[in-house]
Amino acid sequence: MLSLCSRSLAAAPPKEADFRRVTDWLWLLSGVVAGFVAHEGGHLILNAATDAKPELRKVTLGPFPFFAIQPTEIRSQQQAYAITMMGFAMQDLYSELILGIDPRLREHHRPFLKGMLGFHVVLSTGYAITGLAGIGPPQSDVNSMARTLQVPSWGIGMMLLVPAACDVYRYFVPDSRWAPWVSLGGKLSLIGAAAAF
Repeated sequence: MLSLCSRSLAAAPPKEADFRRVTDWLWLLSGVVAGFVAHEGGHLILNAATDAKPELRKVTLGPFPFFAIQPTEIRSQQQAYAITMMGFAMQDLYSELILGIDPRLREHHRPFLKGMLGFHVVLSTGYAITGLAGIGPPQSDVNSMARTLQVPSWGIGMMLLVPAACDVYRYFVPDSRWAPWVSLGGKLSLIGAAAAF
């Protein structure tokens, strides 16, 4: 009887590493901030590399104010797409590094990395929803990418949603064989579109 109980406990799915201290939540928040900086930094790096002379512009989505980094000197649609896509490319890069280095992240006490991964999933999903719903300001990343590729915004929404959903699945099912490949394929299609169009 005891051996049956121990086997069933061993076969149970691993639990989430718990956060008990205030510092754990501060590290989680720091990871969110790092994810945000990586996303916006991606835009800024490519703006600087292509001499697009970006400006900060205030935009809103309903009652929610936020900002857009708007390049003012664009020489091609490909440049405009690449600059806009670069924020998601940075998220894709760090999420692949995190899940590649520690596929069992859920079981480990790494609040900073969980904050970064959480930011990636939430931001990508939020943008995907605005793309699928066809809403948002013209300056939003999804609408800018759709406009430059001349595709409907729901297409960009799907390009963001599939990898984000796969990354969530990978977090909960680290031994999945298909999810890493589908996620990576979706992320590479986002980057590949810059060269294809």
